[in-house]
Amino acid sequence: MRYYVPNPACGCGRCATQGLMGPAVLITLGVLFLLSNVSDWPFQRTWPILLIVIGAVHVVRYVVSDEAHFNPGQFPPPYAAPYQPAPPAAGPYAAGYVPPQADVPPTVIPPEAKHEEAPAHNGDEEVNHG
Repeated sequence: MRYYVPNPACGCGRCATQGLMGPAVLITLGVLFLLSNVSDWPFQRTWPILLIVIGAVHVVRYVVSDEAHFNPGQFPPPYAAPYQPAPPAAGPYAAGYVPPQADVPPTVIPPEAKHEEAPAHNGDEEVNHG
């Protein structure tokens, strides 16, 4: 058997059984407490069943095949793009930013070139939209 490291991205049987211990213990505790409440078997006599369940989960994890397993970092994920560093910015400004020129005056639109407002409509005239 080779060196094994659990990997959540792996789909092998051994990694798939990684999260069985917690639910198995909780279900077993619930059944044992239910038995102690509804039957003549107290928890003091049935707690070794909990150890048996823990051992059974360990045996299942050991016996399950890990043939398709891959360790974390063994293969790059299929969606990873190669790293490409950003090109260095020219000067103190970010790429694509052009600082305003100090010697060029700002552009002023003359008042007559502005759009004329439409005459006010008081609602008495008919408006033809067609």
